[in-house]
Amino acid sequence: MFPFAHVGYAFLAVEITSIFLCFINKLRKFELKTNIWSIRCVSFYALLIGSLGPDIIDKAISFPITGHGRYIAHSILFALGIFIAIMALFRKNKRIWIGFIVGWLMHLILDVGGFMPWLFPFVSYDFPVRILTYLEMFQQSSVYLNEIIGALILVLIVILYLRRKLSFKVLLKEDLSKQPSFLQYTDRIGKDI
Repeated sequence: MFPFAHVGYAFLAVEITSIFLCFINKLRKFELKTNIWSIRCVSFYALLIGSLGPDIIDKAISFPITGHGRYIAHSILFALGIFIAIMALFRKNKRIWIGFIVGWLMHLILDVGGFMPWLFPFVSYDFPVRILTYLEMFQQSSVYLNEIIGALILVLIVILYLRRKLSFKVLLKEDLSKQPSFLQYTDRIGKDI
């Protein structure tokens, strides 16, 4: 897949999850003063980097070596290692590491339909000899439809952010300050964060 699909579906997953958590809190009779839910419960920028991370690593580093865009960063061992490193680095800011992990996992889930070296380096993989060009990939309906859907999701989320009066500067400021974690956020959703 390409960037719009990876980023759009990752943001959609967070939005749906946060809506679900707000709904659960309303069922539990928690008093919510506003109906604001959003990406604010995870780091916007970490989610963005995580959703593009495997392709950034593999296409920048591995593509010249193997000739294939899915290599070490698309393996389970690498994902586990990077999750541990990010959690250790940002242990005090759960919004960042949760956003990064959600983005990375969504990327791997979306790439399941094609060749995936899941168990690299424990299993030897035969990488496809012929690599499709970008034009050939866009002739496949699954590729361009997912890109269109991902772009539409991003447009809708930007509209939601504008309606919620969220700016990307505010989101960065929240990322750099200590914020409650994803699960704790929905309990405090009515308060001004």
